[in-house]
Amino acid sequence: MKTAKDHGDCQIYLRGGDRESVTALVAAALGAPAGDHFTVRSGRTVFQIPDNPDDGPAEDFVGWPFTIGAEADGSDPVLVGAVSPVLRAVWNRGLDAVAACAFEDELPHLDGLPCHR
Repeated sequence: MKTAKDHGDCQIYLRGGDRESVTALVAAALGAPAGDHFTVRSGRTVFQIPDNPDDGPAEDFVGWPFTIGAEADGSDPVLVGAVSPVLRAVWNRGLDAVAACAFEDELPHLDGLPCHR
């Protein structure tokens, strides 16, 4: 029996940049204005850029300094179409990013990691 994937949220872990520049990068990738409190709203999606509360000496992405929390109202794949250009924009800027969500296999490079890293 095949179960439906949860397309309602995604966490992108980010190493590099600062909250202001990352917020501007997300806004540009989505063609949407940056709002207050490091938030970008685009259509039915909301992206928030907080400091990662687990920031620290961890060797893997879970300890990277920033997160980009992405949410969509509803569980249809609308978030895939919003997270994908954000990942590409971050990678094109030369920053490290990895997405953690139920639909990683639908993102660029399948698991959200660029092939060249």
